[in-house]
Amino acid sequence: MDRSIVILLAMILLAAPKVPNAAPLYYSEIGTTYVNYATAYSNGHKIVPVPPLIEDTLYTVYAYNDETCHFAYSYDRGQNWESQAFTATLWGNAHNPSLDVHNSLPYVVSRGDSAGIGEVFLKCPLDWSTPQRISYTPGHSTLPAIAIDDSGNMHIVWQDDTPGNQEIYYCCAQYDTSVSDIVNVSNDSGASDTYPSIGIYNGNEVHIIWERYNPNSYSPYSIPRRYLSNGNWSDEELLAGETHIPLHHPNLDYSHGEENLSATWEDSTSGQFDAYFYGGNGGGWSTPGDSRHPVVSTMDTIWSYTYWEDDSEGFDDIYAYLYHCMSGWNSYEFRDFYADEDMHHPSVANCYVVWTQGNTPPYKVMFACEGYPTYIKETKTVSGKISLSIVPNPFKHKTDIRWNLEGEASEIAGLSLRIYDALGRVVKQFDPQTTKLSGRVTWQGDDTSCKRLPRGTYFCILESDKVIQLHKIVMLK
Repeated sequence: MDRSIVILLAMILLAAPKVPNAAPLYYSEIGTTYVNYATAYSNGHKIVPVPPLIEDTLYTVYAYNDETCHFAYSYDRGQNWESQAFTATLWGNAHNPSLDVHNSLPYVVSRGDSAGIGEVFLKCPLDWSTPQRISYTPGHSTLPAIAIDDSGNMHIVWQDDTPGNQEIYYCCAQYDTSVSDIVNVSNDSGASDTYPSIGIYNGNEVHIIWERYNPNSYSPYSIPRRYLSNGNWSDEELLAGETHIPLHHPNLDYSHGEENLSATWEDSTSGQFDAYFYGGNGGGWSTPGDSRHPVVSTMDTIWSYTYWEDDSEGFDDIYAYLYHCMSGWNSYEFRDFYADEDMHHPSVANCYVVWTQGNTPPYKVMFACEGYPTYIKETKTVSGKISLSIVPNPFKHKTDIRWNLEGEASEIAGLSLRIYDALGRVVKQFDPQTTKLSGRVTWQGDDTSCKRLPRGTYFCILESDKVIQLHKIVMLK
């Protein structure tokens, strides 16, 4: 790459017309479904990319009919998909799936029903082991969500009515080996606590938000939050409320170590439901109709992808509202690009969004790639193994960057290794003499003048004339 990324980024952004509508980079059909809520609900993520940030492999999970789910995967960044049925429970049924990824493998939590009572199960769709039971309660457990940290700890939340009212339960699992003690994180005997969402912020803090309705209060609605840090739970605090205005369907950003919490939910202050965005870069606007099931994916103050279901024009559509710090906000409506059909239940992770589409069954499960606002040149097709790893990540003082190229990939020329900030500026370039086909360097969070950089998000790019690999790095305090 002869010119710097920041120059190319500026050229692309300045050349692009600043119009109110923006098209997706590309889209595809994942598979079919017989329910129009296949990608519901927004509290648990339905699509995840496999790191690094330029992700070739994507996983998604969705409801196929009233009793079963499908798992789908793509190895070309969502242009083509393969899907398969999977049994995520001991009883052969599965509901409300949610997934995350660790060491390139997907892990799904879902609800299984036996005699009308739901329990939560954990399953990797790519192995043949027996589904791992997570919840052991006499009540009904449902709407699970999962977030996996860098150590492979699988943090799982769900709602459960064992105490006689709905509460939010949490546990930490090691796949196929152990499950920690179950914790009631809401523990409010007078309220109904539902729709938990989970994310990882500030390195390894596990954050949970949920919807609360307290019928004994004049202001019964709120969005509470708690987080787990160094083995200790924080006190409960409210992101919104207490209010007499209904608040519904909270959703946390798909985050693995980002510093700033970003969330969204439905707010009815204006008289109908609107998508409200907390933290991040904001988003959304008031519409004449109801805006439901909002979702968000944000990286600090650099970019945001926000979506919600909306019926303002007399039919169900999905609105997209996309932000980049150098170009501002752009928007479009899904019906203008995909089909003149009903659109339901978006779910987003990074720049990838899935949803359910169609007027009558069988419906379609759809995918779109919005592209990243920071310019990265296209990768040429190269066979052979290409690996780039950064451990630990996030890090505080130093991190090891390791790479290895084999097969045709080892025939490349001009290999370089650079660190960029979130605006695309080179902050660190390693000595080309040390950048060989396989190797290791230690980065201490400094720039080219050995000055410590501020905490935040950076990108490590391994580049040659044929290939580019990129990892997002989060540097803590």
